[in-house]
This record gives sequence, C-alpha cells and structure tokens, in this order.
Amino acid sequence: MTSKNIRLREELAEQVRALQELKELGKIYGFDISKPAANAKEAVQWLYFGYLAAVKEQNGAAMSLGRTSTFLDIYIQRDLDRGIITEEQAQELIDHFIMKLRIVKFARTPEYNSLFSGDPTWITESIGGVDVDGHHLVTKNSFRYLHTLENLGTAPEPNMTILWSTKLPRKFKEYCAKMSIKTSSIQYENDDMMRVVHGDDYAIACCVSSMRVGKEMQFFGARANLAKCLLYAINGGVDERLGLQVGPKFRPVDSEYLDFDDVWEKYMDMMEWLAGLYVNTLNVIHYMHDKYSYERLQMALHDRDVKRYFATGIAGLSVVADSLSAIKYAKVKPIRKDIEIKDKAGNVVDVAKNVVVDYEIEGDFPKYGNNDDRVDQLAVTVVRKFMDCVRKHHTYRDGVPTMSILTITSNVVYGKKTGNTPDGRKQGVPLAPGANPMHGRDTHGAVASLSSVAKLPFRHAQDGISNTFSIIPNALGKDMEVFAGDLDLDKLRGE
Repeated sequence: MTSKNIRLREELAEQVRALQELKELGKIYGFDISKPAANAKEAVQWLYFGYLAAVKEQNGAAMSLGRTSTFLDIYIQRDLDRGIITEEQAQELIDHFIMKLRIVKFARTPEYNSLFSGDPTWITESIGGVDVDGHHLVTKNSFRYLHTLENLGTAPEPNMTILWSTKLPRKFKEYCAKMSIKTSSIQYENDDMMRVVHGDDYAIACCVSSMRVGKEMQFFGARANLAKCLLYAINGGVDERLGLQVGPKFRPVDSEYLDFDDVWEKYMDMMEWLAGLYVNTLNVIHYMHDKYSYERLQMALHDRDVKRYFATGIAGLSVVADSLSAIKYAKVKPIRKDIEIKDKAGNVVDVAKNVVVDYEIEGDFPKYGNNDDRVDQLAVTVVRKFMDCVRKHHTYRDGVPTMSILTITSNVVYGKKTGNTPDGRKQGVPLAPGANPMHGRDTHGAVASLSSVAKLPFRHAQDGISNTFSIIPNALGKDMEVFAGDLDLDKLRGE
C-alpha cells in the first residue's frame, strides 16, 4: 500500500460514485444512460449528459469536447441508412446539441471574469484531421457542425477548431474557407505537426492544447507575464507601478542607456526566479484542487492511468522581443523617478528611489511580425530559455512540463498591470494576444507576419502557439481558392 496506490484506490472509488451519480442525472430526465445509445438522438443525449455533469461538478474552467463530430457521425449515418431520420433531422440534432453547449453558464467570481475579459467556457470541438495511414477523418457530420454557424448564427462557443492538413478533402477545405469568410468563427490548428506527437486520436483541450482523447490530461494555470518580468529585471525586482520590492533584490540597471548584454543577463536571472515561483505556485494550486475538488466525473470518463501534462504559459512575448530589439538596435534611455509607497489607508510609508518608469527611444529597430530574423530570433530564444527554466523544477504528480504562448483574453488585464516598456508601449495598453505581433507593428503583410510566428519552436511550446488573425475575406482567395499552398500551380502556369 504505497501512497500512490492508496491515492489511486481513493480516486477510483470517487470515480465510481461519480458514474453512479451521472446515471441518476439521466434518470431525472427519464433516460437510462448506463445502456448503449440505441440511435443518433440518444448518442447526442448521452454525450451531452456526460459533458454537462463534468462541467457542472467542477463549475468548469476549460473542459473541451474532443472529436465528437466524427464519433457521432457513425450513429447518424446508421439511422440515415435505416431511414429512421432524414438529413434535415440529422442537422436539427446537431443544431440542438450546439445550442445546449452555447447556453452553459458557470457561477464565477467577478475577479475570474475580469481576468479572462468576459465569461468564456472554452468548449473546443476538434474537426477533421488525418489518420496515421494518411486517410482524412472528415465526415458528413464535420460539415453539420460547421453548418450550425449558418443555422444558429455565429458565436464564440463552442470553439470550432479545424485540424488542418494538406490531405483534407478539397471540398471540405472550400467549405471551411467559405464559413471563415462568412462567420469569422473558425480556428485552425496544424494537424500535420500535432499528429506526429499524439497520433490520430487526439483533440484540442482549452484553446489550442493537443492531447490524446481519454488518455491524457492537463494541469493548467494562468500565464507568466514575461513583459513584466523584463521590467523587474531592469529595476532589480522593484515593481515599476507600485515601487514595492516584489522580485529578488538584484542590482538594477544604473546606466544612462540600456545596454543589451547587461539587460539580457539580468533578464535571464529574473526569468529563473519567475519560473521557480510560477511552477511552485501551480504545484500548490493543483495539489489543493485535487485534495478538495477532485474532478471525479471527468476523470471517470478517462482511462485509469493517464499521462499528465503540467501546462505553463507566457504572456507578452512580442513586447519582450520588440523591447530587446529596441535595446539592441536603437538607443533606449530609461526615465527614472521616485515612487511613494502607500499603505491601505493611503498614508506614505516609504519611497522607492530612482525607479525606471518610462523610456526614450532614439532611432528605429526591427519589430517582431515582419519576418526579420534579428528580432524573431530574440523571441525564439526567450521561448526556449523560459521553457528550459520551467523544466528544471519538480512538477505535481510528475506532470510533463509544457508551455503555451496563449493570451487570447487575459492579455488585456495583464496589460493593465504592466508599466511602460522599452519598445514604446505605454502603461496599461493591452499586450498582444498569444504569439501575435504587437498591434500595428507587422507592416510587411500577412505572410511576413505569419512567418515570424511560424519560427517559434513547437518543441518548446507544445501546449500551443496561438495567433489570432483577421484579414479581409478576399485575402482567403477568390473564386473559392482556399490557401496559397492549395493552389494548382500547373493550372496557373498554363494560364
């Protein structure tokens, strides 16, 4: 009876109790969900019961669906073949399922909603992809899920995510392009890259994290603000807004102009501190969550033995890259001032001397998002260095450490807490979301912008690299051409 086996037996007992309660939930609605679904309607209902129970037991943070569109297609096609339902009724089943998912509501604190700039539920549905033998996994139901965006109108949830591959059927690619133009509600992820890591039975958790369905799970926490970390490095651990000694008391920058090598060395030291604080904070959170709020039902729907990922994340990457680029290729003069430190009553209790609060930039510098290796490689190096810092630490339940470059919504509140930065960004301005270039700085077009993001190493950011991208519809292609990589070059040469 090792502690590991004791915990396993206790968790399994909780999972069994949770499954019994799930069965009772079905009975409330007049269904015996302990039996296999007999038809497509029951398959949709049974799936919804499982999802509803899981998110309600946990007041769900980010509980995604998986690859349900392909799974449900088997039941729907069987009923169609038997003449039990029509195609119109099949679409209606999916429409009603999506409606149910859209109205899921969690009872959250105002602080939680503020952190994520609203009330997201992260119900990600993974559609498409290719199996390990090279056969696409697109079904009629893949089209039905996307068609709900026409029947019901656009919505952020559930998050329709296309597992994009060069081997997807052309008609499906064209339909995806059509719906992207029409609704701006589709997310794309690189199946050809993720399939190598996870095989073909994986799905997206939360926003962009890939995991094998039922066999892997993820411990997750909010992101580390690397832009704020850079300011701490410059000020020797003193907060640029509050004047408080928050980080370790390192020697601050005291020169008239910022020297790249000096700032870089200080930044590496501060990232080491931040990574340790971050991982250990997450260790405590995940331990306490399992102890007091174990996700019994969700884990009951997984295999007994799961691979656990210990997911971390970073915010402010483009701000850091541009700031380091400005320091290296332009001249950046720090502006210092004394900051009064006040208690809760508003009384001045101390004064922080010579805190760097702003910057004067002389000259121009390369900016991330323009396919310029001088700055893009700074971003790549920061990603690799911080992930290396994370890997040095013990992770709860021996979780495999991963990292995401993903701040789809929290970039707003993170920006409010971050002072002026050496790239010229002003205090309070939102950080760019995810791995995006900072707002308006990608001046060389879409391909150059995407090329900068594409350089970021998936090996060091396996939890996902997010790029939120908006373009005018015609940029997706005229006459239903899909993307540049799908054009018939021989046909174009002939014309």
